Amino acid sequence: MPNPILTYYLKHKNLVLENLVKCEDPEDIEAIHDMRLSIKRMRVVAKLADQVSKNKFNSKESLAELNKFFKKSGRLRDIQVTKSLLVDLNDNALGPIIEQFNKREKKQRTKFDKTLSSFRVEVLDEIELKLSTLLDGISEKRSFQAGHALFLVYQDEIQQIFHKNDREKRMHDIRTKLKDINYLNNIFEDKIPIQDYLNISVERLKELGEMAGSWHDCYNLISILNKYARKHHEDEHVPSIATSIKEIQIKKEGLYQDYKCILLNEMKI
Repeated sequence: MPNPILTYYLKHKNLVLENLVKCEDPEDIEAIHDMRLSIKRMRVVAKLADQVSKNKFNSKESLAELNKFFKKSGRLRDIQVTKSLLVDLNDNALGPIIEQFNKREKKQRTKFDKTLSSFRVEVLDEIELKLSTLLDGISEKRSFQAGHALFLVYQDEIQQIFHKNDREKRMHDIRTKLKDINYLNNIFEDKIPIQDYLNISVERLKELGEMAGSWHDCYNLISILNKYARKHHEDEHVPSIATSIKEIQIKKEGLYQDYKCILLNEMKI
């Protein structure tokens, strides 16, 4: 029977390969998102391989080249997401800011194309071979035990991040860990005891992830709009932008309180 860890890696390796081709089309902005999503899942696979091998797999070293590509692709994706959020606000006063992001996107797209053309797809095969060798003879039971151990690591990291300080920005790091738990659970087809350890269902965990995502969008928008308003304080559009900031701030605060409440009262971190 195929090892579930390797099976999951192969699934997302193929998705990365498909989306690398799609990424060549500048109009297909979702291809970059989908590709990065599969790489995020591969990174959880690598952490799981560390657990199975007692760190002999060395996820940091094994994924170094892939992580470098992931980071570079993220610069373009961040610009595209921010521009989309600004457009969705449907405020004519934001025209100058959107135009700035159009220029940034064009510039970053040129850089990404160079990165894309030089990316060694063979690295995906190299990771596969290393995983295949590592997992040969590893039972499904042992794989699941490693998954359970990694889940507890993520749970402990969430606790540490939340209680380390009270800065709002820390909630983004928690959001990342929650997504990693979801990916880990996907590997084992929802067999990780989420309810037993987090006190919330898999469905509630996904809802929390969406809430955290909306909060993060608001957080970033406020930062960008405030930066523009400070730099262009004499711009005639600034009063309208200030109104948008207040509206987004109210939404962000509501999401933040709900997010924090679930972590404290439901997950009891």
